[in-house]
Amino acid sequence: MPIYERRQRRLAALAEAERSLPISFAIVGVQKAGTSSLYSMLVKHRQVAGGPQKELRFFLEPRDWGQPDYSDYRRPARGPQSVAGDATPGYLFYPGAMERIHRYDPGMKLLASFRDPIERAFSHWSMERRRNESYPDLPEAIERYGSDELPGPVAADAGPTPLLRGSPFARGLYGAQLERALALFPAEQWLLVEFRALLRDPRAVLDRATDLLGLPRFASYPALPRRMAGPTTNPGPRPSVVAVEGLVRRYADDLSLFADLSGLDISAWPTRQAAEGQLAVPELRDRLCDRLGLSRSGS
Repeated sequence: MPIYERRQRRLAALAEAERSLPISFAIVGVQKAGTSSLYSMLVKHRQVAGGPQKELRFFLEPRDWGQPDYSDYRRPARGPQSVAGDATPGYLFYPGAMERIHRYDPGMKLLASFRDPIERAFSHWSMERRRNESYPDLPEAIERYGSDELPGPVAADAGPTPLLRGSPFARGLYGAQLERALALFPAEQWLLVEFRALLRDPRAVLDRATDLLGLPRFASYPALPRRMAGPTTNPGPRPSVVAVEGLVRRYADDLSLFADLSGLDISAWPTRQAAEGQLAVPELRDRLCDRLGLSRSGS
């Protein structure tokens, strides 16, 4: 369902609701790292209000940010529901979004899930290519976007979609993004999750999430939805080993910063292993490209 239709359904439900809750927590990152699955499990808690629009995108979109109207940044509530959340994984990345969240609520509870940056970027590419056949082949996407830095300020009236879709590799600069966000929100307001840990033990992650939100733990745990799986066949050639090696170098220092700031164990991430010489770059390239079903011809 398109974003516009989901939003209209949510606003209609909000207008009809006898009670609603302001948003008090947000899953702010990162895309293609299980955020949809985490959110869909959290809203199965009897005290968490859900709704038809997972990504509210409130802090990404053009509006009067000098005097923002927060009246519809809420969810309809019923029964024992006492907290409501937003799950927009572009917030951590998008320029100014975290600052806008801080102005809305300096005490906001924040969650973020992180995935190996090259693995995440290739999954992002696959998603964009599935949506739009004119999106460049993976080698061209690396050439076009692979050296991008985090974007600078954007105009308040700028729509977020072009920047978000054209950022498959800059989004993997987790250290720089987290450093910026931790300057606004202290560590005790965060739950940071490693993607593989979420897949391996979702109940433990849910326990940490409900603890952060001040909720009782699940009496009966929901199953982990496998929504993060992407297509296993994709068009076009695989990138050269040299191109992937450039990405490994691109992320190496940022991953060290990220490991220090987050405290997460990223030793099993292939990009980290390649940066430290524990995994050969050709093996990294072929492992990820095989998963995407990219052709071996000319590789």
